[in-house]
Amino acid sequence: MNLPRAALRRHLSRLAEIPKLLGSAALPRGWEEDDPEIREARSQIEVQQFFHTRLPAFDMPCCLLDSEGHAVYGSDEAFRPQELQLPAVNEHGVFISEHNNDLVLLLDVSRYWSDPPPRAAWLALNIGPRFFDTLTANPETGLTNSEYSLLSSLLAGHDLKQAAERLNTSYDTKRKQLQVIFQKFEVTSQAALTRLVSTRLMAYFIETLSRPLDDRPERKLLARHYGRDVLVHAVALESGKELPVWEFGDRRGRPLVFFHGLLSPSTFYEDKVTLLRRHGLRWIVVPRFFVPGAADTHPLGFLETYSDALAEYVRHFIGEPVTCVAVNSGVSWAVHFAHRHPELASRLVIAGAPYPPSHSMGVADRSMQAALSNAIRQRPFVLSALVRSYAMLTRSPALAARAYRHAYRDCPADLATIDRYIETGWALEWLRLIGERATASVVADLAVNERGWEHEAADLQQPLAFLHGGQDTMCPPAAIARFCEGIARAELQLVPDAGHHVAASHFPRLCALAAGDLLLRDEPTSSAVPEKTIDKPVEGVTAARSGPH
Repeated sequence: MNLPRAALRRHLSRLAEIPKLLGSAALPRGWEEDDPEIREARSQIEVQQFFHTRLPAFDMPCCLLDSEGHAVYGSDEAFRPQELQLPAVNEHGVFISEHNNDLVLLLDVSRYWSDPPPRAAWLALNIGPRFFDTLTANPETGLTNSEYSLLSSLLAGHDLKQAAERLNTSYDTKRKQLQVIFQKFEVTSQAALTRLVSTRLMAYFIETLSRPLDDRPERKLLARHYGRDVLVHAVALESGKELPVWEFGDRRGRPLVFFHGLLSPSTFYEDKVTLLRRHGLRWIVVPRFFVPGAADTHPLGFLETYSDALAEYVRHFIGEPVTCVAVNSGVSWAVHFAHRHPELASRLVIAGAPYPPSHSMGVADRSMQAALSNAIRQRPFVLSALVRSYAMLTRSPALAARAYRHAYRDCPADLATIDRYIETGWALEWLRLIGERATASVVADLAVNERGWEHEAADLQQPLAFLHGGQDTMCPPAAIARFCEGIARAELQLVPDAGHHVAASHFPRLCALAAGDLLLRDEPTSSAVPEKTIDKPVEGVTAARSGPH
């Protein structure tokens, strides 16, 4: 994916559009300035997405350096040099250096790739000792660590005397060792050795760059998780762009469009496809993280273009209004679609709604989402911190798992669901892929969620059905109950033993609700979180049930 510099520069700076939708009183300060930390986060997004979408898959540690030689992003935490020696002048765009006695090949990014982000000046490849095994007379023995360190120092431009001093050994010792290296490579001079290694490095570089880029890794991950149970389309729109569409369940059933959350474009449940077929549901996902254009406009602009692209697909390929099913951050996108194209949305089913942003100011609910919403609205740099934290977590599955569990530490029901996610590996695999390939979409999700989905939802003429967990600590049931009061088209279904991940822990119930069965007395329960009661309201919260459906 080509990411022009101007596109990502607009992502966070255009967040000033948000207060215009909400009113100046709701956002007291900080949004009119392009905060330095926001610029830093935006710059990091540029570098990260360039690394994962424009560079080939090198089978060795590598990282991007700025113009001062400092590492700004890499594939391996063990190879993140604080500062590498860079050439003062280099006409060819290739330079050999060393770091901690390891050989490093430096490539001028602007010479080999078009439109790189400003902070990405050099690509550093850590050429380890195993790279040279195929060049030696006996690949099974290869180079010893000491021989490799000497070779690295010589290739970096030091003579034998300088190399011996740098390696804290005598000249005679290294001279003898160099003769051993000559024998292993079957050469008789240092010049011949340099030519041999340089030729091999150039061959490797040309071969790697000529490989086709894996521009749709999400398809491979989807196929690994669902096999033949998912049908993947690439729908051509009138604009010429392609819209990715995934289908699950009954291909001739009632069409539902699923608006996914922030952490994954899919809902995880072992018998998901079986349940969808049982209820005659055609579960359609248009994964906005992988839709072209996410990185080419500001978040609110992408919200509109995504809604219009989805509307075009529904009109031409479904031909009838759809039920919109949404979870967490997907709620803002579903509500906007239904509001912008009311003729194409017959009904909304919302499972695990996010905290209504406009209700977060001064509320007494103990909710992480309410606190974050307050912080983001008052201090824009909080968003940059969230983006940087998200990017860091995606690179470490173990750290991501701990952070995931910590966020829901007060909700046993969510912890049970998260443990199942971690055990299967599904959620963490998607988290890593999104972090590597679609960080700009994460920014869009965070920004769009702050625009106030509840205002458009209150104006909708379509029926609204909320499925909400009684143990939800992200958005306490009382907050959604307050929202539903007075909206004749809204109904709140509470699940006492569920948390924020009610869509995954009680997916059978969500299917039944989407199919139109609101009583749900005969549905099987989730194996991960047993459902002890069905229709009993949570203590202190009354289920809102007003008006016809």
